Amino acid sequence: MQLDVYGASDVGCVRELNEDSFCVYGFEQNRAPGFCVLSDGMGGHNAGEVASQRTVQFVAEELMEYIPHESEVSLPKCLNQAVHSANKKIYNMAMENQNQRGMGATLVAACICERETYIANVGDSRAYACRDHALVQITRDHSVVEEMVANGSITREEARVHPQKNIITRAVGTDPVTEPDIFEYDCMPGDCLLLCSDGLSTMVEDAEILEILEQGDDAEHTVTQLIETAKKYGGNDNVTVICIRFIQEG
Repeated sequence: MQLDVYGASDVGCVRELNEDSFCVYGFEQNRAPGFCVLSDGMGGHNAGEVASQRTVQFVAEELMEYIPHESEVSLPKCLNQAVHSANKKIYNMAMENQNQRGMGATLVAACICERETYIANVGDSRAYACRDHALVQITRDHSVVEEMVANGSITREEARVHPQKNIITRAVGTDPVTEPDIFEYDCMPGDCLLLCSDGLSTMVEDAEILEILEQGDDAEHTVTQLIETAKKYGGNDNVTVICIRFIQEG
């Protein structure tokens, strides 16, 4: 399969700083292997910006070591190790710098190889898959409202406007240890994989995200349209989107 991969980040319409970060690595000649990492930072001063940048940097550095040897090592194990390593480094940075105390970041990462695709997440940045006219959320938010939905306290619709919707229960760097959730994704030609910060998922309904993905535009146009749609609805947060289209050859 060929891959069409593109990512972009926008400060939005309200915030002064963009505390989201992302990277796309590999995918030479539009083929696997490669990976994408996206992070949404939090913390006072510029600590959120630092946390997201370092989360992306530290996870990417670990995964770069993996890519040349992807047929020889376990991808889930490598992703897990990368997140644990990044968490430890960021937590130590925060402990050593008063201005960065308490900083942390979300993470969603997708590592795509010839034989397998795995996704890791911490916090409420998401991975979605679009297939057969349906949008499926692969990751599960580590958030207060997600727990409330799971135990039946509120509905999914109520969660979107709940006053605690932005409170996450797990992050990179806020505690000495954090645990990522890791998912295997069986990609097929025609699929579209989407990674995003909550600046998209809280501003644009899933049905409209699906409608945009279903238009079948190239990844760059898709990302641009998703970001502009989030801004059209207010752009209350930074918005970062990575789109990966799996293209049938021949």
